[in-house]
Amino acid sequence: MEEHKTKQQADGGFGRERAPKVKICGIRTLREADWLNTAGVDYAGFVFYEKSRHNVSMTDAVMIRRSLYPSVKSVAVTVSPTVEQLRRIEIGGFDIIQVHNELPLEVLRECRIPIWRAFNIGSCGYAGGMQAGEHGANGQTGSTQTGECGAAARTKRETEQAERERLEDARIEAYVLDGADFGGGRTFDWAAGGIAGELRELFREKKLVLAGGLTAENVTEGIRLFAPDIVDVSSGVECDYASGKDEEKIYQFVRKVREG
Repeated sequence: MEEHKTKQQADGGFGRERAPKVKICGIRTLREADWLNTAGVDYAGFVFYEKSRHNVSMTDAVMIRRSLYPSVKSVAVTVSPTVEQLRRIEIGGFDIIQVHNELPLEVLRECRIPIWRAFNIGSCGYAGGMQAGEHGANGQTGSTQTGECGAAARTKRETEQAERERLEDARIEAYVLDGADFGGGRTFDWAAGGIAGELRELFREKKLVLAGGLTAENVTEGIRLFAPDIVDVSSGVECDYASGKDEEKIYQFVRKVREG
């Protein structure tokens, strides 16, 4: 891993040699896609989750995706996706799938595009804030079986865990650090003692995406603390919930990131 991601500076932040890339999430209209093209962002996020106010239909998302410049990669944002949903995303031509909550082993087995694995960071830090995922919450509960059946069940779990670890290493491209609530538009506690260093160390093997409550006003501090490879914003470039994305806020955010 590059030196700027592992050597913490004296002021508590991490040095980096270049500005992170920019993802604008929650895209729902062709007009918003035009603004992303003009602003020169790197990633456009499409939310496929019915409970989110940023939810978009697959039909609309595919149409909007096709209007993006080739330099803008499309990210399909999901919550506990099924293999069927993964197939629709791949057929729709999306470049990346972002997974919140559960990442089923079947999806790992079948996925042919890079995965961004998202974690919700709670007020108690990453240990208490992560939702179910590969760090100990994959439905692998202890077995009360005994004898040959119990041994067979343990062997199956161990085999599946080894397979999961191998597939995660091969297919997870980045880890997304999000706020405590998915799509909540609030940062987690950046000031918690040592949390930046701990998270950087925990996720050091992959790209790091900083998300959750970013705005043009706080993104510089987020970059200083976490040295992310990518910054991810949604509600922070909106005027209000009803109006969707704001053109000037998008440009302001991108300028702040590029300025460092």
